[in-house]
Amino acid sequence: MRKKIAALLAMLMLGGVLTGCGGGNKVATGAEDPNVVPEDTYEINWYMQGMPQEDVASVEAAVNDYLKDKINATLKMHRLESNQYSKQLNTMIAAGEYFDIAWTTPGVLTYTANARNGAWLALDDYIDTYIPKTIEQLGEIADNARVDGKLYAIPTYKEMADSRGWTYRKDIAEKYNINMDNIKTFDELLPVLKMIKENEPNMQYPIDWGSDRTPEALMKYEEIAGTAVIFYDTDKYDGKVVNLVETPEYLEACKWANKLYNEGLVKKDIMTATDFEQRLKDGKTFCYVDFLKPGKAKETSAKFDFELDQSTVSDIWQDNGAGTGSMLAVSRTSKNPERVLRFLELLNTDATLSNLINYGIEGKHYTKIDDNTITIPDDTSYTLQGYQWMQGNVFLNYLTEGESPDKVEALKAFNAEAKKPIDYGFKFDNTAVEAEIAACQTVKSEYRKQVIMGSMDPEPIMKEYAAKLKAAGIDKIIEEAQKQYDEFLANKNKQ
Repeated sequence: MRKKIAALLAMLMLGGVLTGCGGGNKVATGAEDPNVVPEDTYEINWYMQGMPQEDVASVEAAVNDYLKDKINATLKMHRLESNQYSKQLNTMIAAGEYFDIAWTTPGVLTYTANARNGAWLALDDYIDTYIPKTIEQLGEIADNARVDGKLYAIPTYKEMADSRGWTYRKDIAEKYNINMDNIKTFDELLPVLKMIKENEPNMQYPIDWGSDRTPEALMKYEEIAGTAVIFYDTDKYDGKVVNLVETPEYLEACKWANKLYNEGLVKKDIMTATDFEQRLKDGKTFCYVDFLKPGKAKETSAKFDFELDQSTVSDIWQDNGAGTGSMLAVSRTSKNPERVLRFLELLNTDATLSNLINYGIEGKHYTKIDDNTITIPDDTSYTLQGYQWMQGNVFLNYLTEGESPDKVEALKAFNAEAKKPIDYGFKFDNTAVEAEIAACQTVKSEYRKQVIMGSMDPEPIMKEYAAKLKAAGIDKIIEEAQKQYDEFLANKNKQ
């Protein structure tokens, strides 16, 4: 009996950290007045994905000086490369190790699953006191990131939509008078690619891709689990959850990849090649399918010897990934979540702090051209340029040399113009089919690249792929997702 009582007391003590069905619900104690600078200093440990920076120590020192009279906190930035980040953080989460902030998405540290298992702190009780301005400026995007009605991370305030289209060499398009705005399909693009292959022998890959930029990337759908998807750029599948692999649209996209490969327009070892960005920088390709926003091409080619441009193919869509594509979560193991949230409020509203963290120290890591534009030397020892979308509020950031002075206004207009699909707000609870999802993911890992990358005839492989998915339980996943989706649509129609 005493052992049972002791165990119960231990559980109750843990309940101060993990309460409610989703866990992670520390109750806001109000121990810190957000208008008062605390006497005790607290070190905030923030884990980031990205290349480590040589001179991070001097930036941390400058941040600490800036924070001292605001919230009396110091900052420790732990930057880990992508192949290390998830592995180390997942290990820390599983062990219940202390940290304060981590970057997360549905695909990185599995935001939803970690929200439900109590890894992240539920923020709702803290919003009004510690992060009111941050949540107000995010608007409905914050609600888009909720899991089972609760908010477990703060989305980055950035472009919240995308359109699909082409990114291409501007000089080559001008040389041959190619109007990429008029090209909307691969049928229309093919003769252009053939002409470039014939006339530009040094341009080895007139079209190029990695696994996320194949012809399939022009399709607009939301992945629910495995290969169960909801389309939102066609009326054909309205209200239906379908198996992507069994759709003619997917097969057609994969056939196009194979056709372009067989025409000699794509790198021969495309299946195993890992140097897409280097090939692009070296000027070996004319165009590729891209996820576009205003100024994306110029950002990509900022350090290239030539300029890229972009043309849209699809409409602008804001889907269910709008709020979850890049987020900062507070760990349930944080020793002072109030101070951490006060820091995140500053990160999202204070331009000085935001630019210090993203670009470092003026005169040392960058030079100002004017009040809002900077130039970054190639040999700088600190910059998070290219990573700004992973933290805070990109609308606070300096422009870099060559970027349009209208960039901020263009991004806000881009967000405002975005369409929302009918499934906007739908969150799939995968609890009933977790085993099937794991099995289908294993199948997907084996077959996906074979059908989308182009070097193999997709049709016979697709049949085998579909059969393996059925054996793994894709139909059960679709049935469960359809049931939940029908309920979502019924409730939405009542509103």
